[in-house]
Amino acid sequence: MEIGIIALTKNGANLGYKLHKMMNNSSFYVKEKFYEKGPNVIPFNDKIKFLVEDIFKKHDCLIFIMATGIVVRSIAPFMEDKKTDPAILVMDERANHVISLLSGHLGGANEYAHRVANLLGGNPVITTASDVSGHIAVDTLAMKLNCKIEDFSEATKVTAHIVNEERVGIKSQIPIDLYLPKNLEVQKDKIDNSLKGLILITNEEEINKPIEDTVVLRPKNLVVGIGCRRNKEYEKIYEALLKSFKDLNLSTKSIRHFATIDIKKDEVGIKKLADKFERPLKIVTREEVKGIENKFMGSEFVKKTIGVGCVCEPVAFFTSNKGDFIQRKRAFDGITIAIFKEGDKNWM
Repeated sequence: MEIGIIALTKNGANLGYKLHKMMNNSSFYVKEKFYEKGPNVIPFNDKIKFLVEDIFKKHDCLIFIMATGIVVRSIAPFMEDKKTDPAILVMDERANHVISLLSGHLGGANEYAHRVANLLGGNPVITTASDVSGHIAVDTLAMKLNCKIEDFSEATKVTAHIVNEERVGIKSQIPIDLYLPKNLEVQKDKIDNSLKGLILITNEEEINKPIEDTVVLRPKNLVVGIGCRRNKEYEKIYEALLKSFKDLNLSTKSIRHFATIDIKKDEVGIKKLADKFERPLKIVTREEVKGIENKFMGSEFVKKTIGVGCVCEPVAFFTSNKGDFIQRKRAFDGITIAIFKEGDKNWM
């Protein structure tokens, strides 16, 4: 479930039931003495620290209706990293104040706080400097653009330049349809070397950093189509992928998804590859491939074997929103790989 709501007292429980009904994809954890049977309402009797230990990683956002001190002491043993910790909100029993306590940017706590406050008529309490000043932090920008931050220490440096109202450039391979503060300047051609910082949004692995404080964001805009012989070893498929990306100077962090044909949906090596990179594996049916296979070079042997003459190119094309091929079919001893840059209209 996306959201977990926790309450300890009678008044907190009353507010928790109200909020639980307002929010889809929520669970409500309530002290057993205030339990009322309902969908996704879970009673508990243990100390709250034991509940938090059990649910800390089960939800994207945890909303505590109680004193901030209780929450801080309860979550402290389980906090690890802002890249993985859930959003944490704290609110009083009258919903006067909804506090974004943890993971304000990457975890989305700031946005959750605004959402909950709007539902209950409360005041969202946001303390992150970029939000208070009306600027945008690098991690917020990355989240909104569905990009992966290469180096969080560099992101911190560049965010500091933005918050301090110094000139920061942004150079991007993908369209940016967002409001940007005045000191965040889009670099259309040559990068201005007088900038204090630079946000570089690119799927290229090896890059030149013209500004000392440069943070690289990886857009998820590459689609990888794969075909292979039955029971092809995962290690060989992995090596073929890395070879393709290295030769093209592409970052595997920019992979949006993998794609293959239905007859290969249970191929262990391909499934393991998708799991390795934690990216989806999209399956295209042979009927869908038949409708577009005339656009690509095919093999009569492959057609007699599986019913269509080609795999990696059409499945990449079919799942990539009319983008552009970066690598057409490349063969690696029983493995074929095609790489496609996704069309701009569906890159987010």
